[in-house]
Amino acid sequence: MSDINDEKTSKELAWEATPDAIALAIQEQATKFYSDGRLERSQELLEKLVKMRPKAGPVWGLLGVVHRRQDRLVKALQCLQKAAELDPTDRNSLVNLGECLVIAGKVEEGAKILHAVFEMGYDEDKAPEDHDVFTRRAGAQLALMRKVFEAVEAGEVEG
Repeated sequence: MSDINDEKTSKELAWEATPDAIALAIQEQATKFYSDGRLERSQELLEKLVKMRPKAGPVWGLLGVVHRRQDRLVKALQCLQKAAELDPTDRNSLVNLGECLVIAGKVEEGAKILHAVFEMGYDEDKAPEDHDVFTRRAGAQLALMRKVFEAVEAGEVEG
């Protein structure tokens, strides 16, 4: 049994030994595939890349976004949670995680994450349009949830 574990460790070490230049080129290609809407190809490369760089939060985040766009919510949540664990300041991964949690029915948990993303970027001295995309996106999601909750409480919409 230890031979199997040793073999896995050897494979993991081999993946992680990939030179940075190669890993970077793969990441750039995966990002290009994502941007071009070639999600399956992007996913293939990102799954290899997380083996090469298992502690790279943004890579896990992009893989989560790819899964989300493919309607693979469970895989998206797993990857986005890993990304958030590795880099709790990555607002891109966090806003996607919050939105996925809301979609999955974990509204309170998702709203807390979206609120945290909003708080990270909000500056009261800036106009709403001057905030970055993550702050605006989190704020818009929270505002929408608030309106829905208020409508439900007022009896305007069935809960």
